[in-house]
Amino acid sequence: MTSLHTSILKILWKTPQSLAELERITPVSLPTLRKAVQELTEERWIRVVGQADAKGGRPAMLFGIDNRRYVVIGVHIQLPGLRLIATHLDGQVIHQEALFEKTKPSPREVMEAIQTYIATVQVRFPNQEIVGIGIAAPGYTHPLTGDIISVGRVPSWQDFPICQRLRDTLGLPVVIANDVDCMAFAEFHESGKSFADNLIFVGLDEGVKISMFLNGALYKGSFGNAGLIRAHFLNVPEPVGQNLEEMMAISGINRIFEELVAGLPTAEQERYADLLTLSHRQRLRSMLKADHLDLPVCVSVMQQLNAVLAAAIANIIYIIQPDHVVIGGMLSAMSPTAFSNLRNEVYAYLPDLFANHVNIQQSQFHSPNTSALGAAYHLIEDLVFAEPSPI
Repeated sequence: MTSLHTSILKILWKTPQSLAELERITPVSLPTLRKAVQELTEERWIRVVGQADAKGGRPAMLFGIDNRRYVVIGVHIQLPGLRLIATHLDGQVIHQEALFEKTKPSPREVMEAIQTYIATVQVRFPNQEIVGIGIAAPGYTHPLTGDIISVGRVPSWQDFPICQRLRDTLGLPVVIANDVDCMAFAEFHESGKSFADNLIFVGLDEGVKISMFLNGALYKGSFGNAGLIRAHFLNVPEPVGQNLEEMMAISGINRIFEELVAGLPTAEQERYADLLTLSHRQRLRSMLKADHLDLPVCVSVMQQLNAVLAAAIANIIYIIQPDHVVIGGMLSAMSPTAFSNLRNEVYAYLPDLFANHVNIQQSQFHSPNTSALGAAYHLIEDLVFAEPSPI
């Protein structure tokens, strides 16, 4: 694929355009552009998706991404949990599967699950071609080889060359990125936010991570996981300080919730019965979405979570001085009241100079597939826009 093909795809990936608009944007002659558009159409990367508004005369055709041929696999290694999706090039999820929701699968189990899922997608969509796999993973990954260096909370996940193993086994391109970075890819792609500004994305999953897009690019660091927040670097007042590390992971937040409920009189415990039946992710999402002012344990857990997050976010703002901060991941489920409380706590830590400058927003895109979809977008950018494609 030539640089012109890549440029056309990158433009059309965001918004369908007419040939006249493509000619205006791309610095090539019209015959050269027509030839490239024809080649991309024949290879089914793009197709006519509509017509431009007529301004007298015949309306121009609009070209956009062709979703009828290529499929990307997105994988989110959650630990606990594994999420797999198949998506078209424009991010439309056409199939999804959630496994190991209450367990932490081993590397071998994840490899087998991905291979089985690939086979399932090939059977269900026989006329579509899988072009690659994007992986979202916690912990530290090598930015060049794609090896998972370590996942601190799961000792069995160390020094595992997952990308190379999948390439060797399946013969497909594979890329990997941190799961919160993938949340940021999905958020910024879906919202159309410009990378011209310095952006920070704060994500909560099985840890708190800050994704930093500085000077137009994601800053990964030497171990593929810059921005991971460590509990013992924070100074949060007691009694929250006792639960710092637990309050920075979905599983830890749920353990604290369960312990507090277990300490209540039996009659009081019954008020929490519905929440206790939910999975860890569903329970936390419920506590974030509904303020549960009538349930003191929920109020206490959310106050502790806000205290930890506010200290972490304010520190990063003070150090990096970003233009925009987007708070997302599981936190995109926060109710307006809960998010307002968190934002006010962050501002309270900051000097007026910084507080008046930074714009703190809640993520507008949330789905159980967010990290897996961001991993798919990462693969598309790497495969189509940076490296030679399989055309």
